[in-house]
Amino acid sequence: MAFYDLKKKPALTTKDGEKETLYPSIVYNGTLSARKLLERAAYGTGYTVGELEGALGIIMDTAARYIGEGYRVELGEFGYFAGKIKASRMVARKTDIRSTSIRFNGVNFRPSKQFRMKSAGDLERVPERTFRNSSQLNMEELERRLMKHLEQNSFITRSVYTDLTGRLKWKATEDLKSFEEKGIIRRMGRGNQMYYVKTKEKEEGNTEKECL
Repeated sequence: MAFYDLKKKPALTTKDGEKETLYPSIVYNGTLSARKLLERAAYGTGYTVGELEGALGIIMDTAARYIGEGYRVELGEFGYFAGKIKASRMVARKTDIRSTSIRFNGVNFRPSKQFRMKSAGDLERVPERTFRNSSQLNMEELERRLMKHLEQNSFITRSVYTDLTGRLKWKATEDLKSFEEKGIIRRMGRGNQMYYVKTKEKEEGNTEKECL
């Protein structure tokens, strides 16, 4: 679940009485590092994080080389990458500028239709925070309540987590994403069917403690 909020956009004209308009803006939940992305991709597969990291480095170096040679590069269902160039100044005639004044200036990315469709998650507006306060439990207590529930049940949903902790819905989503990034739970399903289970690492850790 992703959240958005409405922000004020200045009027396009300066006419008196012109009203400001609102536009939707996504509320980012943070940045998923390359390492975390590879860890999530490797989970449940036969690949190690190191193998994926090595493959990603090779693909990046190869793609960068061919982009620098003037190719557009297609990367699976991600889409297309192409180089951008920039001149040091604008000219009226082709003879008014030398090639040394033109250089590469970044890379354009055009996502494929498949990637756009797969990355289009469920959206919900961030609730107003004035009607009710979220509980102020610290992360240790939130994790304790979460894991206690998962020890007695095979999974947990956001609504159940909200009932257990007293967190507002959007805060509960942030908490669960944080615990997912920490590697103690794993998300399953989508939309209204989304739920969370303990990761294999967490289950194995609990088993080792019981043996001791």
